[in-house]
Amino acid sequence: MRNYPKGKLVALALWLFAIPAYPAEQQSLDTLSPANIIIDGRFKDWQGIDPLISSVNENGLLQSLRLADDEKYLFIRLEFRRMVNLQSGNEITLYLDMDADAATGLPEGQLGADAAFTFGQRRGWIFSGNDTVSIQYESLGLVAAPTMESTEFEIALNWGASREVKVLGFGSAPLKMRITDEETGEASPIVTYRPRRRPHSAPPDINLEKEDANHLRLVTHNVNRRHFDPEKRDAFRRVYEALQPDLLLLQEAYEGMPQEVLDYFRMAIGAPLSGRWYAYKAGEEATVLLSPFPASAVVPLGNSAAYLLDLSEPYSGKLVLIALSMPCCDLDDARQAEADMIMAFIANLKEGKTLDSIPPDTPVILAGDANLVRKTAPYLTLLEGRIHDTLAYGPGAFPDWDDSPFTDLLPLHLQKPMAFTWRGKGYFPGRMDFIIYSDSVVEIGRNFVFDTVGLPEEVLNRYQLREEDAPNTYKHQPVVADLILER
Repeated sequence: MRNYPKGKLVALALWLFAIPAYPAEQQSLDTLSPANIIIDGRFKDWQGIDPLISSVNENGLLQSLRLADDEKYLFIRLEFRRMVNLQSGNEITLYLDMDADAATGLPEGQLGADAAFTFGQRRGWIFSGNDTVSIQYESLGLVAAPTMESTEFEIALNWGASREVKVLGFGSAPLKMRITDEETGEASPIVTYRPRRRPHSAPPDINLEKEDANHLRLVTHNVNRRHFDPEKRDAFRRVYEALQPDLLLLQEAYEGMPQEVLDYFRMAIGAPLSGRWYAYKAGEEATVLLSPFPASAVVPLGNSAAYLLDLSEPYSGKLVLIALSMPCCDLDDARQAEADMIMAFIANLKEGKTLDSIPPDTPVILAGDANLVRKTAPYLTLLEGRIHDTLAYGPGAFPDWDDSPFTDLLPLHLQKPMAFTWRGKGYFPGRMDFIIYSDSVVEIGRNFVFDTVGLPEEVLNRYQLREEDAPNTYKHQPVVADLILER
């Protein structure tokens, strides 16, 4: 008998004997061109890709499944009939026959599963011979979006993520797939897919510089107490020298007074636009702002904080910068309360109900680690002003000056079709760090998630970077946005 992990035998039994709630015949699809899929939690790029599975059981969990691929990735789109938190609280399992050989792996009819991955447990297994090897997401190169609960998810698997999948020939032969909800025993039919792995045209050159010297570069980065770690100092220096922020916003920079943080990074961030750097620190999660403009007010907002900046040449007026550092993990209620507090502060500021007021059409930027996992309600509050606790924080309203929602910028990586900003152990890479802004009064130029992993060697050399630099500054990648302000 195979050496399956404890607790897996019952789930496998359910899988083996489940009666499919979908049409029984296999389906297949040939990809005619490289997919232009971006793993960002938005799905317009899937238009024109028909589902291989479309459920006829209105009570079933899985509604549809789509597949696409390119030279590096297998892309999977799953649509469910109810809200799902993909990374916890479910037994949804992906089974893959990677070598087109039903005689290898876990036998199930015409599918011999060489690998299985249960999303809610955030772990999987490789079935090789008589051995069962436990794996984490890294072995499949798994990235999924969105990070919050949803009815739809898109997933990327890397053809060459690990030695284990290379040995199985992942991506070099037709593959077969099944999705099973092991909690209910509901199983999809087996899908056959023939990857083409067509290469894309040559990628555009990667440039880190601003497109226009008059743009104001904001860099936000959760350093998680690592900023003064002597073993990481050189990595921080190289990253910030390459990015050259005009506004550097740090989260979880607990150690050091604001001036000490400024002095520590002064050489890396270069000369300020105004000729002088100002340093501020606020919020329970220790947000630090290094700015060329003075703040007329610094207002703690729970873990987060607001900085009201007085702009100077070549700009004019004010800039409201909300440093997000919201409660983490399973603290849904605390995260919602802080989102309510932030949006109430913005509404009161605009209406002149606080000690400080701002003129109409003042740009408002929310940036930082929003920790938007699990429930979607805090995200909608930050975008649309949907205040939940109206007794404590007043009625909600659209927050932009034109009575519309704010815009979620959604920067992407420079070298891969993904938007995640956090990569660590235990959970899949996720999007934790956001830039949300009043698009009626400010535009955004160049913007990106900065990850040195996978950057071409020529780019690393040009900016005097090392591939390990971004991971060495902690699990969060810096997020960059060039603000285009009125002059």
